[in-house]
Amino acid sequence: MKRILTILLVAASSTVLAQKIAITLDDLPFGYSAGFTDEQKIEAFDKILKVLKKHKVNATCFVTSGNMSEATKSILDKALAAGHQLGNHTNNHYDLNQVSAEKYIADIDLCQQLSGNWINTNYFRYSMLHRGNTKSKRDSVYTYLQEKGLSVAPVTIDNNEWVYNRGYSLAMRIGDKKNMGLLGKEYIYHMKEVTARYQKLSLQLTEREIPQILLLHSNPINGDHLDKLLTWYKKEGWEFITLDEALRDEFYSIKDDYVGPYGFSQLDRIKRSRRNR
Repeated sequence: MKRILTILLVAASSTVLAQKIAITLDDLPFGYSAGFTDEQKIEAFDKILKVLKKHKVNATCFVTSGNMSEATKSILDKALAAGHQLGNHTNNHYDLNQVSAEKYIADIDLCQQLSGNWINTNYFRYSMLHRGNTKSKRDSVYTYLQEKGLSVAPVTIDNNEWVYNRGYSLAMRIGDKKNMGLLGKEYIYHMKEVTARYQKLSLQLTEREIPQILLLHSNPINGDHLDKLLTWYKKEGWEFITLDEALRDEFYSIKDDYVGPYGFSQLDRIKRSRRNR
């Protein structure tokens, strides 16, 4: 009897501690990859798709239509054929801190026009996660999104993956395998650190586990290292869910009043909002 109770307690504890995470990929067809051919971009994305299938991940991907060429449009076709969702990530990836709300809104419209054959959700993600450095600018874009029926896709696990990718991409172009290996290891270590940080912050703000939303990009470093990252999450007991499932959690309905120049995690935005009240 004592042994049975111990097993039940362990099982219950595992259930409570189970963490859920939605995987999102920005900048489709392919992000920062200067000097790479379309064929290399397609090859790298094929690797990403293979890893997502291996780990049974249904990702939500965000299209930056200015990244498209006739050849790389096939990446969008492949993403859809594999069952992934596609949303709007603007055409030119403008920084809302640096342009007017009107110019930014026009860029969202342009992405919708150019990518309409592929976009199959009403999700929108801000470029650089910048939602407006003034209240007027923030509210103008919010109002436009509401009128168009577009829903903001937030991020909770923000990170510097893009920084590691820049160095990794350069090393890849010049065939520097040593630095590719070092940067790949540092990238995985960084992702473990930020995951722990935001897991801790979610407990501080909500006193419970929330389904997290991870920001990644369609880029060379994930072509080679996404499998290592997702394997680590799985070993740590994380369950992969869809963005739709994550957003059903009540955390994502908490009012967010943050106005400022930074592209924060939604957890950081809520923390700043509470601090300013």
